[in-house]
Amino acid sequence: MEKVQLIFIKIGNLINFIITSLIIKILHLKKREIIPGTLLLIRLDSIGDYILVHNFFPFFRNHPLYKDYKITLCGNIIWKDLAEYLNEDIFDSFIWINRKKFRWNFFYKYSLLKQIYKAGYETVIETTFTREILFGDTIVKASKAKERIGSTGSPDKHLKWKRKIFSDDYYTKLIMQSEKNIFEFYRNKEFFEKVLKTKIDITKPSMNFEKVEYKFPVENEFIVIVPGAQEKARRWSENNFKQLIEHLLKEYHYDILLAGSTSEKIIIKEIIDRINSQRVFDISGKTTLTQFGKIISRAKLLISNETSAVHFAAAVNTPFICISNGQRFGRFMPYPEEMKILGKYLYPDFIEKNLNESSMLSEKFRYGSNLNINEVPVKKVVNITIKMINTTN
Repeated sequence: MEKVQLIFIKIGNLINFIITSLIIKILHLKKREIIPGTLLLIRLDSIGDYILVHNFFPFFRNHPLYKDYKITLCGNIIWKDLAEYLNEDIFDSFIWINRKKFRWNFFYKYSLLKQIYKAGYETVIETTFTREILFGDTIVKASKAKERIGSTGSPDKHLKWKRKIFSDDYYTKLIMQSEKNIFEFYRNKEFFEKVLKTKIDITKPSMNFEKVEYKFPVENEFIVIVPGAQEKARRWSENNFKQLIEHLLKEYHYDILLAGSTSEKIIIKEIIDRINSQRVFDISGKTTLTQFGKIISRAKLLISNETSAVHFAAAVNTPFICISNGQRFGRFMPYPEEMKILGKYLYPDFIEKNLNESSMLSEKFRYGSNLNINEVPVKKVVNITIKMINTTN
């Protein structure tokens, strides 16, 4: 069944590619002028990815080559409010992409690609390491900018040959990047330093949400818990979270804020119904990303699956516990020791027993993990929670 689904996905992607290529050919039939001093930066991946790259964008605004340019960010609409808050002084304008619509709504795609082509950007830079042919690469091709820069991309063999056949030639320049599995913040730093040909002196991600207005639902100190995740394999069970929260309520005076997207309300409701406590609050789907950042910045502790919430906590110096099945080990977690992030990662037995073999784990779980996240026992999370709370008191 999975093989059949995979075949249909591949056929669908090929059809999508063909139709998109025709759309671009049609757009390019009408000539337009290149506007000197215009730059488009592209970044279409997820919230956590944005947190790990946004500190590098100001270096374009301050660079001698681009400081007088009109700079536009083409970004993923899911982190729109976060980017417009954190990078409001960096960009002259934004173009927001709804990825779901852009993939299969060809009227929507045509409209956006037309807007980008007609803008006549002199330079377009796709800043993503794991380039996507149907997204960032497509926008680069449609732009027909004078200079089109991107990364050589992920060394994943499945993606590498596709890029070589279909989209590497969309670019006038590809930045050679290390094929080693390195932490994503460092990956971004490597790319931006090579593009700008300058040393970038920042050592870890940072964000500040002091200016954000938000009325907190509690007056007491609180712990934020994020029980959801995009993939089921990355979600610690609702029953485990229930047991953990019951312990926290019994041993500590802190209130509990359960956070997540609107789509995770079912998970959160199930946990709340099982606990039935007036000290547990559901804030899922009720905040903007900037408000969520402010909440995490004020939290006593964050406990989360491997989600963007962990990157929020790392960037605002809030202690966190991340429960992970090890997926993308080395690239998105754990944070490197030299960053001195106040976080602790808990993994299934195989990873826990081999933490001294980080190179092996980094290669083995570079692209995915089939380990059972529920091997992480509640008791262990409780014990680490106690230690972290005692340390920060």
